[in-house]
Amino acid sequence: MKKFITLVALVLFLLGGRYVGAQDGTPDMIIHNAHIVTVDKAFSIASAAAIKDDKFVIVGTDHQVLASAGRDTKIIDMKGRTVVPGFNDTHLHLASRGVSFNVQVDLTNVSSIADIQDAIAERVKVVKSGEWIFGSRGWWEYELSDGRLPNREDLDKAAPNNPVSIPGPHYRIVNSLALQIAGINRETDDPLGGEIWRNEDGSLTGLLMDTASAPVHQYFPEQSISDKVKGVRNMIARVNAFGLTSVREAGCSKETAGIYRMLFDAGELNMRIDCAYSVDPNTPIDRIDAVLEALGPPGQFWGDGMFRADGIAEVGLDGAELTALLRRGYPDRPDYLGIEKVPPEQFRDFALAAARHGWRLGPHAVGDAAIDQAIAAFEYVDKHVPIRDRRWMIDHAFLLMPDHYKQVRDLGLIINSQYMHNYQLGKLILTAWGRPLADMSERFKDWVDNGILFANGADGPISYHAQPLLQIYGSVTRNTGWGGSLGPDQGLSREDAIRSVTINSAHTSFEENIKGSIEPGKYADFVVLSDDILEVAALEIQNIKVLATVLGGRTIYGEFPR
Repeated sequence: MKKFITLVALVLFLLGGRYVGAQDGTPDMIIHNAHIVTVDKAFSIASAAAIKDDKFVIVGTDHQVLASAGRDTKIIDMKGRTVVPGFNDTHLHLASRGVSFNVQVDLTNVSSIADIQDAIAERVKVVKSGEWIFGSRGWWEYELSDGRLPNREDLDKAAPNNPVSIPGPHYRIVNSLALQIAGINRETDDPLGGEIWRNEDGSLTGLLMDTASAPVHQYFPEQSISDKVKGVRNMIARVNAFGLTSVREAGCSKETAGIYRMLFDAGELNMRIDCAYSVDPNTPIDRIDAVLEALGPPGQFWGDGMFRADGIAEVGLDGAELTALLRRGYPDRPDYLGIEKVPPEQFRDFALAAARHGWRLGPHAVGDAAIDQAIAAFEYVDKHVPIRDRRWMIDHAFLLMPDHYKQVRDLGLIINSQYMHNYQLGKLILTAWGRPLADMSERFKDWVDNGILFANGADGPISYHAQPLLQIYGSVTRNTGWGGSLGPDQGLSREDAIRSVTINSAHTSFEENIKGSIEPGKYADFVVLSDDILEVAALEIQNIKVLATVLGGRTIYGEFPR
């Protein structure tokens, strides 16, 4: 048998096929008659691939690959379907959304304040008076027919005897009873990194920006660990259906890591996890060493590519659309520069401590001034603990400016950005920042043209669509869900857009040699599509369907063509 396998390898070599020998036997599975977008360095197209155990062993033509089949090899005719590498979202809050979604009022399909009120009123019918009611993300300001945000009076009408909290991007809206219980009144000062919004007469609107909503968080209902595991399992299944096989969990915790381990031990973890732990950057420096040591050593790894942890992410330096830290004042508030969540010297010292402990940092920085702060701290750290080969990152980076490009390249940084912000919140960006600044948001083409390595994602999965095909569509066309466009000249080629959710994403976790493309020796993670993503009209990319998602050669969603 070994002689036979060696002969097959020699024949494949002479025919030009790529082969990694499965010396212990023939392939378990072969897919052929496919249109395989390999996303290798040449972005080559193949028609067949062989899988042994959980990895690709041969990628090439039908003739080359079928020649390796054995008596027990499962052979699947893909009937010309397009196959791409498994998608990898580098900024997802998979577990945190999953553990809480089961106990929230589902607001994913509302289109008016009245819809929100109705959903909350339904929950009032089944809870006790005085019991907290929390809503989910998934509703959007620009989709509300009222043309404004809800306020505390709107929520009071739906639930006068229950404290209510509904989340937005970097804010919460609460009713009067929630404010009272949380101890927030018109005399309460704005906290560091937050803002309590008020009417002209000083009364509270109910809108709590960023850290101002912290007093409300403590009232979120506690759940059993089994309920949390169930919620995360359901959320993973939800995004498997969109072709996701890997995610970077931004803002991970030890509990989150434990939930993933439980799922893995039960044979139910259908997602590769890059866990980036959440650590408060405002932790006093004399305590930060103990906090970092409590995480355990960096480089945590288990499950043969299923879980890794060497990063700290979602370290918030500023807010979002309404509170991003800018170099100049907001058009409607010339003296307002946004929210600075961490004093620069504090973040510098925090970043240095992380580097000394061997952790990689990925701070949340939206505005150009926040990016200035991140880069300045990284340059300081690099003088003490070299980070140029450590692939430190900046998350979001809406307003990464041309004067940042050289600094980013020199430090070897990766930019984790998510087109879904422009796609879903572009109208809010435009309203808050105005043109021409709004058109500087997420200038992907400029980044690629200037040698910036960036990975794409969703920042979901409830508040944003964790759908890589939609991210590819938006990155190519610059179209949005709100009807307008920011930076319409910044569309990517399809190849670069696909790379941004596959091989570039693998690069963020030092895994470009084991996943992110369809090549021999890499995990057999792939997605079967309904249409040819390289040939359909650009506007039709958004309509392509995921027919099947495969993780390590195992189908975790859908089915192959019949």
